[in-house]
Amino acid sequence: MKMRSQKTNRLITRILIYLVLILALVYTLIPFATILLTSFRTAKDAVRGPFTWPKDWNIVGNYIEAWEMGQFSRYMLNSLYMMVLTVVGTLVVATLAGYSFAKFRYPGKNAIYYILLIGMMIPFQSIMLPLYFTLKSMGLLNSLSGIGLLMIGTGEGFAIMMMRSFFIGIPDSIIESARLDGCSEIQVLVRVVLPNTFPAWTSLVVITAMGSWNNLLAPMMYIFSQDKYPVPYALYAFQSAHTTDYQLLAAGMMISIVPIIIVYVMFQSSFQNGLMAGAVKG
Repeated sequence: MKMRSQKTNRLITRILIYLVLILALVYTLIPFATILLTSFRTAKDAVRGPFTWPKDWNIVGNYIEAWEMGQFSRYMLNSLYMMVLTVVGTLVVATLAGYSFAKFRYPGKNAIYYILLIGMMIPFQSIMLPLYFTLKSMGLLNSLSGIGLLMIGTGEGFAIMMMRSFFIGIPDSIIESARLDGCSEIQVLVRVVLPNTFPAWTSLVVITAMGSWNNLLAPMMYIFSQDKYPVPYALYAFQSAHTTDYQLLAAGMMISIVPIIIVYVMFQSSFQNGLMAGAVKG
């Protein structure tokens, strides 16, 4: 009787878990489905509401018009440049700093690390003005490179914490064996540690790329030339003071998320494993 009761409890728990997951999936997919469906509508049909089935379809025309009106060819190149710079810079700094915090011993190590963690709690809005003068003093205002470097700096706290947690899980015996074999610290890092870092890197690439691609506040604050704005700015082209072209806005949204979907698909096999690896120890 007791065994049967335990099996029943497990079954009920599993059903509840799956029910919650299904509800979360539906809650997540409904907005995406409505945007996708709206991007297929004609201008007349779009005002009927997002939860009605389209009577008239204009799939190709909407996407072509949205691409041209939103000038996506220009803004995507800007966002792509900032994303690549941010991802590469974040990976390099976070890998070196995370390995240092995880495997080296030196005075003040813990204090420096916790200062970095405290920096994660500071809202970006509270440091916008100091960052403006910092970029100005460095000659990086109105510069895509300046925004990329700014995003590297403001995102390093989380990236270093994640990489440090991953490196802690690498056994010290492997590193000590490499040192005994005559490897320098750089050789240990390159030949022993980095080949095992791919799962953590993939997760960090996806998270950093998403943050960079969707960032609009920093470029709007520190870039003054419209031709240097990122992809999110292109969505303003479909809104005026009195009207909004909902079908074109939806098509523009779908265009803007394609690169991030591609990045996620490329790294999805290792994305979850990397998150779990970085969350196990710390």
